[in-house]
Amino acid sequence: MKCLTLLAALVFTAAVARSETFDVGVRGSYSVTPPKGWTASAQPEEDSGLAVTLTAPAGVNASAIVNLTFVPKEEAVSKDQLKEAVLALGDKFADQSVEKKKTLREFSVSQGYGYYCVFTDASMVGQPSKKDSFKVVAVGIVHMNDDLLATIGLSFDDEKGPEFAALLSTLSSASFTPRK
Repeated sequence: MKCLTLLAALVFTAAVARSETFDVGVRGSYSVTPPKGWTASAQPEEDSGLAVTLTAPAGVNASAIVNLTFVPKEEAVSKDQLKEAVLALGDKFADQSVEKKKTLREFSVSQGYGYYCVFTDASMVGQPSKKDSFKVVAVGIVHMNDDLLATIGLSFDDEKGPEFAALLSTLSSASFTPRK
C-alpha cells in the first residue's frame, strides 16, 4: 500500500509546475515549487514576514499556507524550542482528533530542519469529501536558517493520498536565499 501512495504522489507531481520565488524584502527571497496545477501567491504579514498560500486546482480538496517569520538574531531558536512550538500548534487539534495526541514527525527538508503533527478530524471520519472542509490537517514549523522560520498549515482529506504527499514534496524542496 505504501508503494501505491508513493506512486500516486509521483504521478501527482510528475509534471511539476514552475518554481515561484517571493521577495521577502531586505532579508532575501523564498522559493517554492507548487504541485502541477496548483498556484502560489503571497501576501505581506504586518511587520513579521510573508504568508505564502498554495491553492489546489479545481477538483482537489487541499490547501497549504506557509507563514514566513523573521527571528531577531538575539532570539535564536533551538531544536527543543521548535519542537515545543510545534506541539503548542497542535493543542487546538488534538482533543477533537482521531489520534487524541500530538506526535512529532520530522520534515524532510532540503534546507534547515523542522517538525510537524498530523490530526484527523474525528467528526469527519466516514463523511464524503466536501470542498474546503478538510478531514485532515498537518501543522508544523521549519527552521529555514537562524533568521527565518516557516510555520506551515496543510489541509487535505487523506493522509495517505497524493495531495499530502505532493505538499510534503513541495515543502521539502522550498528554499530561502538571503540577500548579500
